[in-house]
Amino acid sequence: MPSGTENIGMISFFCVFIYLYLFYTDFYSKRLLSLIMNHWSNYWSSSKTLNSFSESDISKGYTGEIKRYWFDIFSKLKPGSKIVDIGCGNGALACLAVEYSNSHNLDFVVHGIDAADIKPIDTFKDDKKLLGLLSKVTFHPKTPAEKMPFKRGAIDVFISQFGFEYSDILKTLSECQKALADNGSIHIMAHHPNSVISQDTKSGAHVLNEILHTSPLFIQVDLLLDIATQVYQSGQYQAWNRNPYNQSITHTIKWILDTVKKQFHEEKYANWLNDIISRVIPILQNLSTSNPQLLRQHLAHDFNLLDQHRARLEEQIKATLTNTNLKELEENTLKLNRSTVSTTFNIENQPFAWSITIE
Repeated sequence: MPSGTENIGMISFFCVFIYLYLFYTDFYSKRLLSLIMNHWSNYWSSSKTLNSFSESDISKGYTGEIKRYWFDIFSKLKPGSKIVDIGCGNGALACLAVEYSNSHNLDFVVHGIDAADIKPIDTFKDDKKLLGLLSKVTFHPKTPAEKMPFKRGAIDVFISQFGFEYSDILKTLSECQKALADNGSIHIMAHHPNSVISQDTKSGAHVLNEILHTSPLFIQVDLLLDIATQVYQSGQYQAWNRNPYNQSITHTIKWILDTVKKQFHEEKYANWLNDIISRVIPILQNLSTSNPQLLRQHLAHDFNLLDQHRARLEEQIKATLTNTNLKELEENTLKLNRSTVSTTFNIENQPFAWSITIE
């Protein structure tokens, strides 16, 4: 049986532990709310990718069936056509238009607009091949599709690959109508609710939201690193492995990891879960031999990246065009005396996107 003194010590320890946990839950969650701001601007400026598929093999531009789809559209345009890429990101689709124009001597005038603070020229300043294409695009950063800077009747074609639907589609349609020439057209490839992309996005957003904002995993790891930093700075780090806070919190973290592994055991969650865990485990493994303050900074950096990714995924889910959205778009297009043709664009017999043409 523990003595009275030992009981008091244990009670004191757990009181402190609970206090620290509650404090960090509140403080850390408030601090992390700020990390999701400007996630698209940060994404486009920090990732060496032309489009939002940084994890895929098409991150440097569109290829295969997607490229053929757009080249077919470009083949119908007259020389000198003025083209605007809506939601251009770092310029994947705009570059495709320039590439086609160059190879067919069409002298397209290409613009790219995006609500984010995009800087493609700076991002790819060391890539001479890409710069050759990007330099022929006039980019308009911090330019929402609902507030375009183009004069009435100045644009021949609006194009968009996974960009149009992120805006207020009816306001953007109205803006396009104002800027379009009499025989102008709009060509959109938009997120489809049944696509592999959309299904994977839902899985990823669910895992990231649960682990980052419902599970106490990152809060507990951050708490452990904070205490380790204090011990490190006090010169007592050689005894860190025997520290009761270390032992208790480490046990809690292991329990949390086991819990989330059971929660997300299905194959559709595997890549997302593995990515998160692969960021946490090395930090825990290196804790006894590394500067915990640096590890804590690394943890915050990884949390930031993951949470910005979560925010982008959730925006994509909201932007995905449902049948209701599509019908509403078609009805409003008719009011503008234009017609809409929308079909499912398939890749390998699987839905990939909506293909929408407005003329």
